[in-house]
Amino acid sequence: MKISKIVVFLVAFMMMPIIGSYTKGISHKTTLMGHNEVTVTLETLTVYNPEKRQCDRTPLITASNARIDTGKLLKQEIRWMALSRDLLKRWKGKFHYGDTVRLQSGDPEIDGLWVIQDNLNKRFKNRGDLLFDGRVRKLGKWKNVTITRQDAYTITSTPAVNS
Repeated sequence: MKISKIVVFLVAFMMMPIIGSYTKGISHKTTLMGHNEVTVTLETLTVYNPEKRQCDRTPLITASNARIDTGKLLKQEIRWMALSRDLLKRWKGKFHYGDTVRLQSGDPEIDGLWVIQDNLNKRFKNRGDLLFDGRVRKLGKWKNVTITRQDAYTITSTPAVNS
Protein backbone atom coordinates (compact mmCIF):
# COMPACT_ATOMS: atom_id res chain seq x y z
CA MET A 1 0.00 0.00 0.00
CA LYS A 2 2.82 2.36 0.88
CA ILE A 3 4.60 1.52 -2.40
CA SER A 4 1.47 2.23 -4.45
CA LYS A 5 1.20 5.72 -2.90
CA ILE A 6 4.85 6.37 -3.80
CA VAL A 7 4.29 5.17 -7.38
CA VAL A 8 1.20 7.37 -7.74
CA PHE A 9 3.13 10.34 -6.35
CA LEU A 10 6.08 9.74 -8.72
CA VAL A 11 3.82 9.39 -11.77
CA ALA A 12 1.95 12.58 -10.85
CA PHE A 13 5.24 14.40 -10.19
CA MET A 14 6.69 13.28 -13.53
CA MET A 15 3.56 14.44 -15.41
CA MET A 16 3.64 17.97 -13.94
CA PRO A 17 6.15 19.41 -16.42
CA ILE A 18 4.14 18.04 -19.33
CA ILE A 19 0.85 19.43 -18.05
CA GLY A 20 2.38 22.74 -16.95
CA SER A 21 4.16 23.35 -20.26
CA TYR A 22 1.13 22.90 -22.47
CA THR A 23 0.85 26.11 -24.51
CA LYS A 24 -2.02 25.84 -26.97
CA GLY A 25 -2.00 28.52 -29.62
CA ILE A 26 1.63 29.62 -29.25
CA SER A 27 4.21 29.03 -31.95
CA HIS A 28 7.82 30.17 -32.25
CA LYS A 29 9.31 32.45 -34.86
CA THR A 30 12.93 31.64 -35.72
CA THR A 31 15.36 34.27 -37.00
CA LEU A 32 18.79 33.53 -38.46
CA MET A 33 21.43 36.23 -38.31
CA GLY A 34 24.76 35.60 -40.05
CA HIS A 35 28.01 37.37 -40.79
CA ASN A 36 29.03 38.33 -44.29
CA GLU A 37 31.22 35.68 -45.86
CA VAL A 38 34.87 36.73 -46.17
CA THR A 39 37.34 35.17 -48.64
CA VAL A 40 41.07 35.89 -48.79
CA THR A 41 43.85 34.38 -50.89
CA LEU A 42 47.00 33.85 -48.84
CA GLU A 43 50.28 34.36 -50.67
CA THR A 44 51.96 31.63 -48.62
CA LEU A 45 50.79 28.93 -46.22
CA THR A 46 53.30 26.95 -44.15
CA VAL A 47 53.42 24.46 -41.26
CA TYR A 48 54.48 25.16 -37.68
CA ASN A 49 54.96 22.97 -34.63
CA PRO A 50 54.40 23.96 -30.99
CA GLU A 51 58.09 24.25 -30.12
CA LYS A 52 59.94 27.12 -28.39
CA ARG A 53 62.24 27.65 -31.36
CA GLN A 54 59.23 28.17 -33.66
CA CYS A 55 56.95 30.00 -31.23
CA ASP A 56 57.83 31.72 -27.97
CA ARG A 57 58.57 30.60 -24.43
CA THR A 58 54.98 29.24 -24.09
CA PRO A 59 54.52 27.16 -27.25
CA LEU A 60 51.44 25.34 -25.94
CA ILE A 61 49.45 28.57 -25.47
CA THR A 62 48.24 30.35 -28.60
CA ALA A 63 47.77 34.08 -29.11
CA SER A 64 44.04 33.60 -28.50
CA ASN A 65 45.00 32.10 -25.11
CA ALA A 66 43.83 28.64 -26.17
CA ARG A 67 45.84 25.75 -24.75
CA ILE A 68 47.07 23.12 -27.19
CA ASP A 69 46.20 19.56 -26.16
CA THR A 70 49.25 17.70 -27.50
CA GLY A 71 47.40 14.36 -27.44
CA LYS A 72 44.61 15.70 -29.65
CA LEU A 73 47.14 17.46 -31.88
CA LEU A 74 49.06 14.22 -32.39
CA LYS A 75 45.83 12.41 -33.32
CA GLN A 76 44.94 15.35 -35.62
CA GLU A 77 41.71 15.94 -33.72
CA ILE A 78 42.32 19.69 -33.66
CA ARG A 79 42.94 21.76 -36.78
CA TRP A 80 44.18 25.16 -35.71
CA MET A 81 45.96 27.78 -37.72
CA ALA A 82 47.70 31.11 -37.35
CA LEU A 83 47.26 34.14 -39.62
CA SER A 84 49.46 37.13 -40.18
CA ARG A 85 48.41 40.16 -38.18
CA ASP A 86 47.24 42.15 -41.20
CA LEU A 87 44.41 39.60 -41.58
CA LEU A 88 43.25 39.66 -37.94
CA LYS A 89 40.54 42.01 -36.66
CA ARG A 90 42.72 43.03 -33.72
CA TRP A 91 45.00 44.75 -36.28
CA LYS A 92 42.15 45.93 -38.58
CA GLY A 93 41.91 42.70 -40.58
CA LYS A 94 38.84 40.65 -41.47
CA PHE A 95 39.17 37.57 -39.24
CA HIS A 96 38.77 36.98 -35.49
CA TYR A 97 40.40 34.42 -33.24
CA GLY A 98 37.99 31.49 -33.10
CA ASP A 99 36.69 31.96 -36.65
CA THR A 100 36.32 28.74 -38.64
CA VAL A 101 37.62 28.98 -42.18
CA ARG A 102 37.40 26.63 -45.16
CA LEU A 103 40.86 26.21 -46.62
CA GLN A 104 41.29 25.39 -50.33
CA SER A 105 44.80 24.61 -51.49
CA GLY A 106 44.37 21.69 -53.86
CA ASP A 107 46.07 19.41 -51.30
CA PRO A 108 43.44 17.01 -49.84
CA GLU A 109 45.56 16.47 -46.70
CA ILE A 110 45.05 20.07 -45.57
CA ASP A 111 41.90 21.19 -47.38
CA GLY A 112 38.87 21.61 -45.15
CA LEU A 113 37.93 23.40 -41.97
CA TRP A 114 40.49 25.09 -39.69
CA VAL A 115 40.03 27.34 -36.65
CA ILE A 116 42.07 30.54 -36.28
CA GLN A 117 43.73 30.45 -32.86
CA ASP A 118 47.14 32.11 -33.34
CA ASN A 119 49.02 34.83 -35.18
CA LEU A 120 52.36 35.05 -36.94
CA ASN A 121 55.28 37.33 -36.16
CA LYS A 122 54.64 40.95 -37.18
CA ARG A 123 57.17 40.75 -40.04
CA PHE A 124 54.83 38.50 -42.07
CA LYS A 125 51.99 39.78 -44.28
CA ASN A 126 49.18 37.86 -46.03
CA ARG A 127 50.33 34.50 -44.70
CA GLY A 128 49.08 31.56 -42.69
CA ASP A 129 50.55 28.71 -40.66
CA LEU A 130 48.95 25.34 -39.97
CA LEU A 131 49.56 23.80 -36.55
CA PHE A 132 50.82 20.21 -36.65
CA ASP A 133 52.53 17.94 -34.17
CA GLY A 134 56.16 17.57 -35.28
CA ARG A 135 55.75 13.79 -35.42
CA VAL A 136 52.89 14.14 -37.90
CA ARG A 137 54.24 16.87 -40.18
CA LYS A 138 57.26 19.15 -39.93
CA LEU A 139 57.30 20.78 -43.36
CA GLY A 140 54.83 22.12 -45.87
CA LYS A 141 54.52 25.15 -48.10
CA TRP A 142 51.68 26.14 -50.39
CA LYS A 143 51.13 29.24 -52.54
CA ASN A 144 47.90 31.11 -53.33
CA VAL A 145 45.70 29.31 -50.81
CA THR A 146 42.12 30.51 -50.40
CA ILE A 147 40.48 30.75 -46.98
CA THR A 148 36.80 31.54 -46.52
CA ARG A 149 35.24 32.30 -43.17
CA GLN A 150 32.27 30.03 -42.60
CA ASP A 151 29.13 31.96 -41.74
CA ALA A 152 28.20 31.78 -38.10
CA TYR A 153 24.51 31.91 -37.32
CA THR A 154 22.67 32.92 -34.21
CA ILE A 155 19.26 31.35 -33.90
CA THR A 156 16.75 33.23 -31.83
CA SER A 157 13.28 32.05 -31.07
CA THR A 158 10.46 34.34 -30.03
CA PRO A 159 6.91 33.28 -29.19
CA ALA A 160 4.19 34.41 -31.57
CA VAL A 161 0.58 33.99 -30.43
CA ASN A 162 -1.67 32.40 -33.07
CA SER A 163 -5.10 33.92 -33.56
